[in-house]
Amino acid sequence: MIETSLRLDAQRRLADVGVADVVVGIPTYKHARTLAPVMKTVAEGLARDFPGMKTVITIVDGGSPDDTVGVANQVVLPASVKRLVTAYQGVQGKGSAVRAIFEIARSVRARVIVILEADLKSITADWVAKLARPILENQYQLAIPHYARPLPDGAMTDLLAYPLTKLLYGADVRQPMGGEYALSAELAQRITARDVWETDVARHGIDIWLTTVAINENVKTCQVRLGVKIDDSRELLLSFDPTFVQAIGTLFRMMDIYKRRWQDAQQARAAPFFGNGAVANPERQWIPSVTSAALSDAFVAGSRRYARLWRTALTPSTRNAIRELSESPEGATRFGAKLWARTVYDFATVYNQGEGDPDKIVAALLPLYYARCATLMRETALEPAAVEMAVQEQAKQFAIEKPYLVHLWQTYVPWAWEGVR
Repeated sequence: MIETSLRLDAQRRLADVGVADVVVGIPTYKHARTLAPVMKTVAEGLARDFPGMKTVITIVDGGSPDDTVGVANQVVLPASVKRLVTAYQGVQGKGSAVRAIFEIARSVRARVIVILEADLKSITADWVAKLARPILENQYQLAIPHYARPLPDGAMTDLLAYPLTKLLYGADVRQPMGGEYALSAELAQRITARDVWETDVARHGIDIWLTTVAINENVKTCQVRLGVKIDDSRELLLSFDPTFVQAIGTLFRMMDIYKRRWQDAQQARAAPFFGNGAVANPERQWIPSVTSAALSDAFVAGSRRYARLWRTALTPSTRNAIRELSESPEGATRFGAKLWARTVYDFATVYNQGEGDPDKIVAALLPLYYARCATLMRETALEPAAVEMAVQEQAKQFAIEKPYLVHLWQTYVPWAWEGVR
C-alpha cells in the first residue's frame, strides 16, 4: 500500500496552514466550470457559522487537464478561511483524494473533516455547519446526508445502494452512497490506516464503502437533512460506466466481507436524524439528464453485447424473463421490482463466487439497471413523491426476495447454470 497520498509539495505547504478546527475537502477532476460557486458558498458558510474557529478549504485534484487548479487558486475567500490546493498520488479516483484530505486534516489537527463534491448546484452556505455540528458536539463520529435527488442521477442509490444496505445490514440510511459527509478526526485516522487504497475504494467506491464499514463496525452515525441535491450531472456513459462498475463492485464486495451479518437475522441499526434541517419534499418535477428512450436503447444494445455474460450471471428463470423484455418493443420500461431484485441477487452472487472477471460482471448489469431506471421514470412520471414511493416499494421487494438471495448464495456453484462453461 502507498504510504501516503500526499505529494511532497502538499507536505511542505501544510506548514503555511498551521492548525485548523474545520477542514472542508473537495476532491476535483475536470471541475473548472463548477468549482468556483461551490468554493464561494462553502467559504461564506465557514466565515458565518464558525466564528473564532480556524477553517481551511482544501482542493485535492486528480490531475485535471482543464483549469480546475487555476480556478481553485483564484477564488476570492474571506480572510478567516485558509486554502490549500494540491494533487494526490496513488490510484486515480475520489477515494485517493479523500484519503489525502484525511492526511491533511491529521496534519493540521482538525476536529472535523467535511467532504463535499465539486459540482453541487444546490449547495447552500449552511451545509457545512449542518454536517459538522454532530461531530463538533461529540455526539456522532459520522454524519451522512439525507436529501432528495432526481432520476436518473440518484438511481444508483435508489435501486441498489439504498435497498441493499437496508436489507443486508438493517440500517435505513437513505443516502448510503451520498457524496457529502462529515467525520471525526479519530474515525478519519482509522479509515486512512485501512489497506484498501489500491482497490476500487480508492476510485469511486469510497462513499458506499465508508457507510458500510460504519454501519457494520458500530460507528456512531447520524443522518442530516440537506433538502434537495442537484448537481451538474455528468454525461451518462450508456455503453460502459466506470463509476458504476467501481461503486457497485464495492457494494457487492462488501456483501461477502459482512456475509455472516446479513445471512443471519440481524437487529436494526440506528442512524437517527440530527438537527432540524429541510425535509426533502420537493414539489416540482425535474428535467431528466437522459431520456427513458435513451435508457431503453442502451438496454436493447446491452442485450446483444452482454448476452454471454447474462447467461453466466442470471439464473435460467430470470434470464428468460429478461430475454422476453429485450424482445418486446416497450420491454425496457416494463422491468418490474421483483425481477430487478432477483437480477441484483444473481449478479451479486456471481460477482463474489463466480469464476469470471468481477468487473465484467458488474458492467453487464449496467443495461439492466438502465431498464429498471427507465421503468421507474415511466411509472412515476418523475413526480418526486411517486419516485420516493416507488423506491420504498423496491426496498420492500428486496426484503421479500431475501430467502432467494440466501439460498442462491449458499448453494451456488459456477458450473450449475446453462452457458457458464
